[in-house]
Amino acid sequence: MAPTLNAGDDILVDSGDTLEGLRDGIYVLRIDDALLVKRLALNPIGSRVTVQSDNPAYPDWPDCSLAEIHCVGRVIWAGRKID
Repeated sequence: MAPTLNAGDDILVDSGDTLEGLRDGIYVLRIDDALLVKRLALNPIGSRVTVQSDNPAYPDWPDCSLAEIHCVGRVIWAGRKID
């Protein structure tokens, strides 16, 4: 998610804020055995979302069904260590 989030950043996740009240934002998603932090952009028509990476090295996943996404929660805070 660089430049928004970098390796080693701490995040706070609201696990009560999942797909039921979905709005645009940064979420933790479970894909198989991996946890990913991605930006979700809600399509206002239907139950579809685009899963986006802020890092251009990773592709976006356009037009995903909400049924295909396992949402752990919404990222509500991030912090990083200052050297």
